[in-house]
Amino acid sequence: MVDESCISEQGASCRSRGRAVLVWSIVAALAIIGSSALLVWREWSLGAGLLIALAPVAPFIGMFIALRRSMGRLDEMQRTIQLEALALCVALASVVSVVVGQLQKLEIVGELDLSMGWVVIAGSYIAAYLFVKSRYA
Repeated sequence: MVDESCISEQGASCRSRGRAVLVWSIVAALAIIGSSALLVWREWSLGAGLLIALAPVAPFIGMFIALRRSMGRLDEMQRTIQLEALALCVALASVVSVVVGQLQKLEIVGELDLSMGWVVIAGSYIAAYLFVKSRYA
């Protein structure tokens, strides 16, 4: 999301950094989905399996670098909003992971793939960001 203060202060440069984060995020998501599908699809040799399993690491590193660059250009208010959203995200993701873990022990919830944690983290961050941003609006 590109906010109005970002557009007015840095213009196209700031928007392109926001797009870079979005593009890297989409590439990372597609890489992990594709990698997971390939690993389930058939048996691979150890070398090929490692290459396929670790393929999503590069797009995730690209996403984190793009995110860091875009965060460096935010004003103090936006940094505060991001920090509060991150803190809430950690709390929400922690609660969800504890609840799911306990429900798994009771066999109410079956085994889940560990990579589903990214879904919980992303969802809780989006919810936390929208909540925090609405408080400052």
